[in-house]
Amino acid sequence: MDFYHSWMYQKVINTEWFMWIIVYIVLGVNIMSPFIVWYFINGKKLIKQYFQHRKERQQPT
Repeated sequence: MDFYHSWMYQKVINTEWFMWIIVYIVLGVNIMSPFIVWYFINGKKLIKQYFQHRKERQQPT
C-alpha cells in the first residue's frame, strides 16, 4: 500500500492542525509526568491519609 498517497495521510496525518495536537499532547505529558510519577510513588498514601484525617476532624465527638 502506498501510505503517503492515502487519504488518511494526506487529509489528516500530514496537516498542520494534527501536528499541533501531537505537539500539545507531548508537551502536556512532559509537564504532567513528574506529578503522575509522584502520585504512583507517594501520592496515593498521602492523599488517603489526608482525607482520613479530614474525615476524623469533621466528625463531632
